[in-house]
Amino acid sequence: MRKTIAFLIALLAFTGAPARAQVPVPTADTVPPVRGEEIVLNNVPAGGETWTRVFGQVWARNVQRSTLYVIHPMNGRANGKSVIIVPGGGYMFVSIDSEGFRVADRLAAEGYTAFVLKYRVNATPPTADGFMADMASKFGQLGKGELADLPPAVDDLAAAVTVVASRAAEWKLDPRQIGAIGFSAGSRSLIRLLEQKKEAELLHHVGLIYPPMTQTVTGGPRPPLFLAIAAHDPLFKQGGLKLVDSWLKESDAIEFHLYYGGEHGFGMMPKGTTSDHWIDQYIDWLAVQ
Repeated sequence: MRKTIAFLIALLAFTGAPARAQVPVPTADTVPPVRGEEIVLNNVPAGGETWTRVFGQVWARNVQRSTLYVIHPMNGRANGKSVIIVPGGGYMFVSIDSEGFRVADRLAAEGYTAFVLKYRVNATPPTADGFMADMASKFGQLGKGELADLPPAVDDLAAAVTVVASRAAEWKLDPRQIGAIGFSAGSRSLIRLLEQKKEAELLHHVGLIYPPMTQTVTGGPRPPLFLAIAAHDPLFKQGGLKLVDSWLKESDAIEFHLYYGGEHGFGMMPKGTTSDHWIDQYIDWLAVQ
């Protein structure tokens, strides 16, 4: 148990920051309310979904009812552009706060309409202790193998793109200015969308934040790409520049940031390293797309 606790403390450094104030402390039985319109993407029972506070963060797990949360710009700053946010979590949970709502809040402050995707994930033990033990076992293999694909998560992302495109006029959005950004497992889903789904043609730009660097993105469109990862990330140590080199063979529309510090999963959590500034650099990049 001591080793498990030590691992999870280290994992905290990987997976984000304390939950934003707007999200109340959840219980095992209650999904806390969130700001913004909620769009259900697949009409199935919520089942055993729980939103869990882990080391001060909010994670959604055992998700079966996929949902898109709409975060509109405030104070009349809307620029007509949109970004779909796909959090990570190893397909064990959705890191809905550090890689979801906090990113959306920052983008909305800059005038972007942000969409946070809560997608379907693999089932995990219902109890907190069982979930922690299962997570410690699986995340301990980070960078030592390949995360198995999860087609339902890719389907949910495709559905999200369709919703944003089909309702663009209603939300006063430019349908030619829809982007998406994925984190870790979310970036893997975004890669699979590019490779496999016609909805990828609707994306004007994409962001991959600490993605699996072993990927080569076989087939599909090559929209402008923003990629950020830390040199100490196990996924970078595993794949090196393979994803970047592969992309450059087909398109030079790539901005690549390799940070010395930050580890895996820095998200919106201040780390005291240059990776803290990824969101500023991403927003600067968005402004010229």
